[in-house]
Amino acid sequence: MEAVLRHTGQMVLDHFDLPTTYVDTPEKLQEALPLWHASGLLAVDIECSLTGMHHCVLALMQVATHDQAWLVDPLPLQDLMRPALQAMGQVPWIVHDFSGDGIVFKRLYDVVPDSIFDTMLLSRALGYPQPGLKTMARLKLGLDIPKEEQDSNWMLRPLRDSQISYASRDAALLLPLLRTLADEAETKRDHPEIGPRLASLPKEIRHLLRRIRAYGNPKHDPIVDKARHLGTLAMERARQLTTMRWVWGNEGDVAAVMELGNRWILARLTHPPATREALERTMPNPRFRRKRLDALWAVFEAGPHETQEEAESADGLIWNNPGNP
Repeated sequence: MEAVLRHTGQMVLDHFDLPTTYVDTPEKLQEALPLWHASGLLAVDIECSLTGMHHCVLALMQVATHDQAWLVDPLPLQDLMRPALQAMGQVPWIVHDFSGDGIVFKRLYDVVPDSIFDTMLLSRALGYPQPGLKTMARLKLGLDIPKEEQDSNWMLRPLRDSQISYASRDAALLLPLLRTLADEAETKRDHPEIGPRLASLPKEIRHLLRRIRAYGNPKHDPIVDKARHLGTLAMERARQLTTMRWVWGNEGDVAAVMELGNRWILARLTHPPATREALERTMPNPRFRRKRLDALWAVFEAGPHETQEEAESADGLIWNNPGNP
């Protein structure tokens, strides 16, 4: 690997294809833990369901050392993930943009590692305006990582070979990326703008970890608050719809995340469909419509089909009409 890092030209992607173990049994996890502890430094990345950091399920955890990678499948290892992460957390982690991933670990398992180094924060301190992992891998390692799998459905099993390769490489490149950025940082410590930003990195990382440790689960989706002016019925419908979105999305139904967007939900709350057919017309995805229409219609079937806002408007028209007794 060191020879690869000394190469100044374009690096081919195969250099970052480390030997990879798929960890989906307690026995494989037990074999990996002492190797992680002995390494003294772990690169860690995750893939989640598409429902956002506040509601998602952890679908895959990637762990890499200098010479090996592991893909940990949390779905069959739910009861073991928290103690495994607690053990891992004693070893420093190399991460990239831990602000979201850290919340996932805290929310799902109440675990935050003792020490991290965030290569995105280092990239930003060095002056890179778009320090995403794919951009930095291209700029600093000469790697063009395909983006097709980034937003793929990580909840379905078995994972495709392309997903496994993508996930393994994401973790494998963090350590060489850190070494490359650290070398650059060493040459710029005296820079009048970059130097002070580099000096403040430890404080910034400590602040990030404190913020993650203090995280509390949101009580509901913000769309519920947006529906407040429509009345209590609309707020209850908002809770039901967002809960459906989280549950279905976390089961791997990507269409639920795509179709039940905040705009769609708010439009249905403002103008509730009066019939099943009217609701059906608002759902362009035929497969999702066939699968979820009955459950969605049940939200609107009982109760009035006008919002409080519309009812108050109608009352005002009647009250102000001099022709009415």
